[in-house]
Amino acid sequence: MKTALLMVSLLFSCSVALHAQDSTKTKKPKTSLGDKIEALPDMLIPAYNNPTDSALSILKNENLTLIINPEWNEKGSQTNNDLKVPKLNEEPLKGTFPMPEKEIANSLTITMTTIKKSAEDKRNAVFAQAKTHLAAYYKEAGKAISADELTTNAKYFTSGPEDFTTAEGKQGQLYYANDIAPQQTTYIVLFVTPGAKPGSTVFVQFNYIKYTYESIVPEDYTELRLFVYPDDQKTYENFTKKYIRTLKIQ
Repeated sequence: MKTALLMVSLLFSCSVALHAQDSTKTKKPKTSLGDKIEALPDMLIPAYNNPTDSALSILKNENLTLIINPEWNEKGSQTNNDLKVPKLNEEPLKGTFPMPEKEIANSLTITMTTIKKSAEDKRNAVFAQAKTHLAAYYKEAGKAISADELTTNAKYFTSGPEDFTTAEGKQGQLYYANDIAPQQTTYIVLFVTPGAKPGSTVFVQFNYIKYTYESIVPEDYTELRLFVYPDDQKTYENFTKKYIRTLKIQ
């Protein structure tokens, strides 16, 4: 009888010990590989928004900062409000842009500043400039165009507004424009948002430039656009948004 009781007691003790081990195992998934993979995007965002590897990752102008690829700062040159990045079709810059094999743009200019104008005034100025450049392109090509046709064509090359919010919660609008000028075509991504002072506007403008060196108006004037395919244009727009989203106003 005593032997039987001893055996029962041992079995019970083993069961309790095994249960305790199983309970411990149920807590491990908190640090499992699956959980780490699931949390990976959140782990990357702070590293992206607060770069510590190099000051070249930050484009700064007065109280405005924007996180960019450090290669752009290293290979480019900043004058006043503009960062000009040439030779996008050469390494190492080539690999910092989408679809490098297509060599879509030759250079990039990023403008970031605060102006004492409304967002609408800034948008109108960009679109008016694009219209003026298009008129000059037709003139150099020796092709007449009426004022109505010019307005229609210029409007076709522009779009927006598109509501957009930065990572720190600053709300504004995005506009897009194809700026066709003699010897170059530019695709503009413009973000405007109210500035810290009444009546002021902060804007960030990405200009992707392709040099053409000739002015020939094709039968289908839409071929003058920088992006031949809508999917390529969308890829660059999303690429640009990633950087504009990091805008901070201090």
